[in-house]
Amino acid sequence: MFTKKFIITNLIILCTHRISSSDVYFAMFFLDNSLYGSSSLGNQVGIVNQFVLNKPNDNDVMSLTILSQGKTSFNTSFHPMLINDYGNFYNNLATIMSQEHAIGNISYFQLTSDVAAKSSFYNTKIYTQKPIIVYFIDSYLNRIEDTRKILNMINKFYGTEIKVLSIIFDETKTSAATFLTKNKDFVNINVDSKETVKWLYKQYQNSQ
Repeated sequence: MFTKKFIITNLIILCTHRISSSDVYFAMFFLDNSLYGSSSLGNQVGIVNQFVLNKPNDNDVMSLTILSQGKTSFNTSFHPMLINDYGNFYNNLATIMSQEHAIGNISYFQLTSDVAAKSSFYNTKIYTQKPIIVYFIDSYLNRIEDTRKILNMINKFYGTEIKVLSIIFDETKTSAATFLTKNKDFVNINVDSKETVKWLYKQYQNSQ
């Protein structure tokens, strides 16, 4: 039988380990607010919200950059947002939800180019060693080849292990998503938001 002292000592060790065990995450989300993509915009925003609310550990540190392409583009001056201010986070989501959708298809090329120019991925204290870039695709994407070239340049220039992922809502977008990510395993067909969020966090663990 364990003594009272033994139990208390081990509980302290366990609690101390749990408190000190934390990870730092960075994610960049591109939301599709095209004519057709606008129909799933609520789901896209919901996934981003679930991603923030379901960190593996309560004391994990989370930073995000949220971008949206509709009739106009939305960005927060491309500055990562440290999620310790939920008011600012939800204000950004509300702004995206009220954004006017594009009258047709969209391109992520300009936003991705601006990310390449304005995001300092070499600052691993913010962007971490293994950041993820997540593209929502629910429509045909214009200039997808040029967008992929910019992503190649980002990886080559910054030398960090940036993983490009895509979330789609039906199988017809698989080809475009796979082209953008360069790997079908980096494409998630969303059925359940919680499962998609689990999949996103799993990508941090898997090597590129």
